[in-house]
Amino acid sequence: MTQRKPKSVIKRVYVPTQVHDLPNGERRKVPGHYVPDHPRLSDTGNTDNDT
Repeated sequence: MTQRKPKSVIKRVYVPTQVHDLPNGERRKVPGHYVPDHPRLSDTGNTDNDT
């Protein structure tokens, strides 16, 4: 039986905009961005644990 290849592969993950409250009362806004190589996605095909 042949295995099917996935039609699309997620290669990057979008991290939404975050607001951090700093100790001095300021708020810092970190704009949303894409993470090109997400750690959870890079290990999806690796099922054997040879540690």
